[in-house]
Amino acid sequence: MNFKFDETPEGEFIETIMAAQGALERKQNGRQVAQKMKARMQLGYWVHNAPVGFRYKTVKGHGKLLHPDEPHASTVREAIEGFAIRRFQTQAEVKRFLESKPDYPYVKDGKVRDKRVTDLLTNPLYAGYVCSEVYELNWLKGQHEPLVSMATFEKVQARLNDTGYAPARADIGEDFALRGFATCGDCGAKLRSSWSKGKTKYYPYYLCHTKGCESYGKSISRAKIESSFEEVVKSLQPSPTYMILAKKMFKRAWEGRLEHTKAAARSAKRKITEADTQIETLLSRIMRTNDDSIIGAYEKRIAKLERSKVLMVENLTKTPRKSNSYEAFLEPSLTVLSSPWKIWESGDANLRRIVLRLGFSGGFSYHRIDGPRTPEISLPFKTLGMISGGVKFNGAAREN
Repeated sequence: MNFKFDETPEGEFIETIMAAQGALERKQNGRQVAQKMKARMQLGYWVHNAPVGFRYKTVKGHGKLLHPDEPHASTVREAIEGFAIRRFQTQAEVKRFLESKPDYPYVKDGKVRDKRVTDLLTNPLYAGYVCSEVYELNWLKGQHEPLVSMATFEKVQARLNDTGYAPARADIGEDFALRGFATCGDCGAKLRSSWSKGKTKYYPYYLCHTKGCESYGKSISRAKIESSFEEVVKSLQPSPTYMILAKKMFKRAWEGRLEHTKAAARSAKRKITEADTQIETLLSRIMRTNDDSIIGAYEKRIAKLERSKVLMVENLTKTPRKSNSYEAFLEPSLTVLSSPWKIWESGDANLRRIVLRLGFSGGFSYHRIDGPRTPEISLPFKTLGMISGGVKFNGAAREN
C-alpha cells in the first residue's frame, strides 16, 4: 500500500505486473478453496450455509458437521412429512403451517416466501444426502443425521410433480362428523351442512344442494341423521369367535408379508448391482465421446440411476422388525375391528375419520323422509361376519 508508482511507462509497467500477479494469486486461492470444498463434499460434508433445521456443530473427527437445530428441526420434519402423507395438500398449506410458527426463521412481515417452501421440500440434505450442481455431485451419503427418510423425500417429489389437488377448506371443523360422507337418499350427492339461525340460537342441519333433486334445499336435523349413523356403528361389534379368526388371519398375512419383504430385498440387491453396471457403462461412454449433448444426456441418466440406487440402498439397510413387533402392531390394528363404537364415541375427529374409512366402502345414504338406506359396509367387516342382525334400514335388514 505504501509503494509509489511513477507516472512513467516503466512505472505503469510495474503496476500492471503487480496487478496481474495479485489477480493470479486470487484465482489460484479460489481454485484451491473450490477443490477443498469439493473434496470435503465428496466425503459427505456440507460446506455451505446450514439450511433451516440444521446448525453447524464442531464434532471430534469431523470438524464442523450439520446437526439438528431444535425447535426448527421438528418444524421442518413435520412440514415435509405432512406434505408427504397429504396432511398438507398444497405448498400453500405448508406455507401457512410455517407461518404459524412464531420462531420460524425467514419470516418477513409474518409471511414465508414461496421459494423458501419449495427449497424446503426439494433439499436432499433433509434426507441425509449431499448434492451440488456446481461441483457435479449427485446423491452422496452425508455424514450428518437426516431429518426425514429417503422414502418420505421421494413421496414429496412425486407429489410436487403431480397436479390436481384442491386446497383444504378452511371451514371444515368438528361440528359435523358426517360432512363429506353423508349422501342424499334421492340423488346420491353429498349433503352439505350449515348452522341455521332460529329465534334464540343457531341449529345444525344437513341439506342437499343439487338442483332438480326432490330434496333440494330440504334440511335434515344433525341429531336425526347422526343418531341413525351411530346405530350403524354400534352394530359393527365383533363376536369373540370371529376376533380369534381375525387374529389368525392377521398372523398369516404378517408371515406372508415377511416372505415378500425378503424376496424384495433379494430383488433390490440385484437391481443395485445392475445400476452400478449401467453407471460404469455410461461413464465409459462419456470418456469416448466429445458431443456435449450426448454427454449431458448420459450425465442425466447417471444422476437418475444414482438417485434410484440411493433409495434402494436405504430401503435395504433399514433396521428389520423385531420378532415381537407382530404383537405390537396387531393390537392397534384390531382395535378398530373390535370396538369401532368406542372409537366413534370418543369424539376425536381424526379417530372418527378412521372409522369412516375402514368401516364403510361408501357414503351413508339418508332420505329426509324414509330415513337411512342400507349402508355399504367394508370388506373386513363383511368377511368376518361382524354385522349384527335385526337392525333395519328402509325395510332392509343387514345380514350376518
